[in-house]
Amino acid sequence: MRAGILILTLTVILLLTGCAVRPPSSPLPRAGATPPTEKEEAMPQIGETVSHPYRATPQGVFRGDEPIPLYGINWFGLETPDRAPHGLWTGRKVPDFLAQMRALGFTALRLPVSPQVLTPGYSTPSWAQSAGYPADAHDGLLYLLEETRKAGLYVLLDFHTYDPDLIGGKLPGRPFGEGYTQENWLADLRRMAEIARAYPNVFGVDLCNEPHALTWAQWKRLAQEGAEAILSVNPSLVVAVEGVGNASNNGGWPAFWGENLTEAYRDPVVLGPSFPADRILYLPHAYGPDVYRQPYFDAPNFPDNMPPIWEVHFGRMAGEYPLGIGEFGGRYEGDDRVWQDAFVDYLLEKDIRIFFYWCLNPNSGDTGGILLDDWRTLHEGKMNLLRRLMEGRR
Repeated sequence: MRAGILILTLTVILLLTGCAVRPPSSPLPRAGATPPTEKEEAMPQIGETVSHPYRATPQGVFRGDEPIPLYGINWFGLETPDRAPHGLWTGRKVPDFLAQMRALGFTALRLPVSPQVLTPGYSTPSWAQSAGYPADAHDGLLYLLEETRKAGLYVLLDFHTYDPDLIGGKLPGRPFGEGYTQENWLADLRRMAEIARAYPNVFGVDLCNEPHALTWAQWKRLAQEGAEAILSVNPSLVVAVEGVGNASNNGGWPAFWGENLTEAYRDPVVLGPSFPADRILYLPHAYGPDVYRQPYFDAPNFPDNMPPIWEVHFGRMAGEYPLGIGEFGGRYEGDDRVWQDAFVDYLLEKDIRIFFYWCLNPNSGDTGGILLDDWRTLHEGKMNLLRRLMEGRR
């Protein structure tokens, strides 16, 4: 997670304004598009054997020889103690949210999860069940994946945390710890891969959210083990690898958690010879002043100073490695709006078209969402920005 979450302030504001807010006992995590074509909606069917595996290339992600557009949004909740997508307490149901995402031009969903939704036995809140969501959290995950297929959305399953109770505070920045072992993590990655066999619109698994406590050398070794665990169960998937934090060389500029792929450029993840080589997709995270005010945001030539920083942290990998953006976002006001506009300009210049915006949820404390506090109304400024990426408009 990132610094600067104003949980109490956000909750008070929402309560005073009468907007729908999630139960206060649960912590707040932070955090017209191109019309869908007939080809894009030809989703794999539930239980269908994937004869054409997903592949990651410097030109994009493919299903067999067919490129798939990945214009994505993050929707959180399953990784929290609630174990259900947030916003259902408003009375809106999952298919309604997904239909809105698709109508806006999003083609993919990054879905943060924790181990508690990967096996049966954990319950979901009454507000989720009132919206038609299953009472068992694992059944809920499967239900959500089925609905994403119906809606025509590809899914990236994101292993966000091994302990949902850490959401809302400082996440540990590694995939295991505090009694949850490396073997537990690998077993859960295999479970995610097995789930994807039954729901083949799941194109990939994100190994670990923001492993900022690790050096690149440490994370590279773990990423290889995690990727091979996934592909040993489901070789048709793409495996997403995020960057690290500032425990490794960052090129002289402090990086956001998950952003730093400085060393990966010359020292990439390499899978063993028995695994397909075209399965690794690098998905760094990048944020602006709303999340944390890095010193370079106060430079006199901001935002013109940003491209060389992005270039070192991850951008020079574009065109040579499969690369997208796993998270970026903010409230899109003031300096943060300047930053996001410049960031989209940079992505278009580098022809980086794979992205997963953070996020759908308005209850992300330091970024807000695509939706406003009523969980229905659209933030038009953010969507206009993302339409440029979807349409490739510089």
